[in-house]
Amino acid sequence: MTTESKVIELLHELNDFDKVNQDSSLSKDVGLDSLGMVTLLILLEDQLGVTLNESDMDPSRLQTVGDVVTLVDQYLEDQNEK
Repeated sequence: MTTESKVIELLHELNDFDKVNQDSSLSKDVGLDSLGMVTLLILLEDQLGVTLNESDMDPSRLQTVGDVVTLVDQYLEDQNEK
């Protein structure tokens, strides 16, 4: 399963929406509020085995589904290099 498909799967669990892609806004298209964003990041940590730095969980930097995918991919790459 790709990071994108896992992120989208978790988003479907959090909120019901019709269609989403990398350019979809987390707040407008998916309907995530700040609590939903924290929940998503915790689920990603648990299910993908990464530990995100608090500084990277800034909702102002994570605007789209693609932003979340990119962030998680960076952590997965770093983890694989170790």
